[in-house]
Amino acid sequence: MAASIASLLEEISGVEEPIEELQVLKTALFSIPVSALRDCVSGQRFNVIFSLLNSNQREQVELCVDILERILMALSPVCLVQNYKMELHAGLTHPNETVKILALTQIGRIVEHPDAVTDILNNHDILRAVIHCIGEEKIAVAKQAIQCLSKMSHSKPGLDKLFQRDLLKVMKDVMAMSDIIRYRIYELVVEISSVSPISLGYCANSSFISQLLGELTGDDVLVRATAIEMVTTLAHSQHGRQYLFELVGSLVSSSTAMEILGSQHYISLKTYLREGPYYVSAVASVSTEGAD
Repeated sequence: MAASIASLLEEISGVEEPIEELQVLKTALFSIPVSALRDCVSGQRFNVIFSLLNSNQREQVELCVDILERILMALSPVCLVQNYKMELHAGLTHPNETVKILALTQIGRIVEHPDAVTDILNNHDILRAVIHCIGEEKIAVAKQAIQCLSKMSHSKPGLDKLFQRDLLKVMKDVMAMSDIIRYRIYELVVEISSVSPISLGYCANSSFISQLLGELTGDDVLVRATAIEMVTTLAHSQHGRQYLFELVGSLVSSSTAMEILGSQHYISLKTYLREGPYYVSAVASVSTEGAD
């Protein structure tokens, strides 16, 4: 079967309109169980398929994505980062959202693997491109980028890299694009913070948590409601709830809580932190009061 795949790749590289040949290759690949596919594709080079992504023909691009998704999932993360790092980087800036999602999915696999992640952590261009994907119009791309960075933050080296000054600046630049994208960054921050007290510390030290709390004082009711939802999500973890409880308590002792949060938001947040997740609906109702 490996020989036939090599033969199909050679055929594809020799034609100008390879749609039919791509369909044949896709059928061949999907006829092989994933468990057996690795032996068939190991040692093969799929540069021709990556090169065919650079096309205005959507059918061709989608066929290539289906083929590459099948192939790359059969390869180990170490093999991926050693052989296709440049191609994955190029995929992050591709105009087609399915190519971006393919690249982000595979990078997500790599950052979860202890023997592969270092190559990604040392590649500033890839990390910057992943962060910029949070600002993409297509929500599916943004969600995949958030998931990828969240996985990366599960290790201390990942946290160290993500919260370095240069990448923090990239995140803050992306936040400035719009209200919607700013809250996507908050979503990432809350996901990271919820993992452990250590990851929460990184987010707090970078000022993201205090900035999120500051959103509670805005004039836009829907923005405030979203901020409350984010804060309550953070408080679902014990360490997150304890951190917020102590933070709000410190504001009380300095007599600035009402000024910073507003009386209604302070009371609802304080009650939530004391009573826990069962108070979410009550907090949400307070935050949206007067929306009509």
